[in-house]
Amino acid sequence: MRALVLLLPLPLVFLAQEGAAPGGHAVGFDSIQEKDLLAHVTELASPELEGRDSPSDGLYRAGEYLIERLKALGFQPGVNAASFRQNYTLERLAPVADGCLLAAKPDDGEELVFELEKEFVPLPHASGEGEGILSFYGFGITESGERYDDLKGRNMKGEVVMILEGEPRSKKLFEGPLVTKAADVYDKLKALEERGARGVLVVRRPPELPKGQPRKGFDGRPIAPTELGFRHTWASWVNREQGTQRTELGIPALEIDLATATKLLGEDVGELAERIDSSGKPVRRERKDLRVTLRSAMAQRPMPIDNIVGVLPGSDPALRQEFLVLGAHYDHIGVDSRGRIGSGADDNGSGSSGLLELAEAFALACPKRSIVCVWFSAEEDGLLGSEEFCARPPLDLKQVVTMLNVDMIGRCAEDEAYVIGTHFNPALEDVLKDAKKLKPTQLKKVFTDKGLDLWERSDQYHFHQKGIPALFFTEGAIDAENPDYHTFDDTVEKLSLTKMARITRLMFNLAWLVSEAPERPPKPR
Repeated sequence: MRALVLLLPLPLVFLAQEGAAPGGHAVGFDSIQEKDLLAHVTELASPELEGRDSPSDGLYRAGEYLIERLKALGFQPGVNAASFRQNYTLERLAPVADGCLLAAKPDDGEELVFELEKEFVPLPHASGEGEGILSFYGFGITESGERYDDLKGRNMKGEVVMILEGEPRSKKLFEGPLVTKAADVYDKLKALEERGARGVLVVRRPPELPKGQPRKGFDGRPIAPTELGFRHTWASWVNREQGTQRTELGIPALEIDLATATKLLGEDVGELAERIDSSGKPVRRERKDLRVTLRSAMAQRPMPIDNIVGVLPGSDPALRQEFLVLGAHYDHIGVDSRGRIGSGADDNGSGSSGLLELAEAFALACPKRSIVCVWFSAEEDGLLGSEEFCARPPLDLKQVVTMLNVDMIGRCAEDEAYVIGTHFNPALEDVLKDAKKLKPTQLKKVFTDKGLDLWERSDQYHFHQKGIPALFFTEGAIDAENPDYHTFDDTVEKLSLTKMARITRLMFNLAWLVSEAPERPPKPR
């Protein structure tokens, strides 16, 4: 075990208060605001982060945002003196660099060679090598029921085909904003393979913007699309129509961004896509003067991923070597083969945002014990991030007095919440009763006898297994009352900011009492 040594300079929030009375509970409680929760969750659950799959560029960007906020609040790196990232690896399908290539040779010019994981990535389950002249066939969709056919009457023998991800963003076609089965990339590849294509380039489009305006993050900056990255896994949805069953195809395929597509085609591919959106009619292009070569190879290998850990040293010399751990997972399930994004606003953008507000509240309140905030990755893959944290902890687990976990707090009835785990920790039920009285949260019903089936499904469970008192804060009967759980409809506009604030404030009340108590809670039974 690597013990965390708290000999670093105190954070700025403490230095600013030197010689002054500590902030106390009230100033921390009052800092938990709905507008701040909205700003955080808008950033973390932005479609531009593509569902924060483990691992993905979107998840990495979410981690950067969390670290930026922790630094601003005066938290210290929680892994070592320089790092907020606790790194580990997951076995995932990933590109094999030597086996991947995208190059293009015009008849009258020099060969262009593109950069892997910057300008192109392989499409999973579509390996091999191909070469041919370049043709563009819109979205690569043949759908007789919609009277829309990008491929009608065409034979693709000897061609490398470029198509757009998804389906036209048109109210006239398909089912409007609902993305239909016609968008499935594997169905498209099968159709192109049957027509003789030598390879396929799939063009990713940035997510559609609300009313044409960029989404704004915490500080008002536009949220930019994430960089092109390999999709190690595809999302699947609970009780919703799934994508095509993935099997290895006999045709190589790469994904490219709009800039690379435009460079290859010699025409603005983004504008071509918008033309199809508005007209509802296919657009085709050919470049007989350009031969494209593509290679795609993938294999299982260890991929790096991170938990995000920050520490706020306690204000009491005797208690600051003890830790109260506050946790939430910040990953979600990514993108499916139709291009639909699981933004994960409730699961767990809501809890991750609540944890940021708790970090701010404690930075202002100056607790006696040290506060450790952890955002776990790969929760959706089986609680792997919290398992890693507990197996190779960056602090002495014997010094952890309690772990409080928050996961999904933005849906179900606004005046209700579940706090799970008092069955194992009766002493914490008494603390919860005091927390309800400490300062009102407007939660009328806080159930401790419901949701026990959820206990092993979130990150506090690994701490419980280590003998650490733990509680799990959540919104209610997730499976029964939240129809958008683990679907592409889990979006920011469906969240109750009121409920998020109420549960976050209740959690702060309880956490404050634990952080100030002279005695630590007993081990769970």
